[in-house]
Amino acid sequence: MNYFRDVSALHNVLAVLYRDAPSEARRATLARFLEEWGFTPEQASLRGEQEGAVGSWLSTMKETWTFNVDLTYEHKTERYDSSITTGPFFQSSYSRPTASVQRGIWAPPDWIRDQWDLFVMSSNGFARQMKLEWIDNANCDYRACLIDGQRFGRE
Repeated sequence: MNYFRDVSALHNVLAVLYRDAPSEARRATLARFLEEWGFTPEQASLRGEQEGAVGSWLSTMKETWTFNVDLTYEHKTERYDSSITTGPFFQSSYSRPTASVQRGIWAPPDWIRDQWDLFVMSSNGFARQMKLEWIDNANCDYRACLIDGQRFGRE
């Protein structure tokens, strides 16, 4: 069986199918293509159908690091989970914001390099080393950095 190695390849196939095949023939054309790709006829003909209530779930997360000049820091993670359900007889919605904040002290390294090894210690005594690297420091563009390999933008 063959696999799509990335989402863009699958997207391109579906876009061509949507553009070139008439709407009533798209399902059969896709099934035929999947069979040629190595799927069994049963696998290629599987399809989803939906009846009843419509709903959606959304979960967003915002993570921020603030390093102050007095060598204190704040690491905040904010998450918003929400759900909306509509049906023929009722509608409901749900929202739950949560936040966690960690504060402590930080210390810069004793050298100047492209990648910094920062020392951070939270107020509850948890200490660790983390790597900070500016993304485009060759052009003096300090709008984004990597903290332990995760990209952060400057606000």
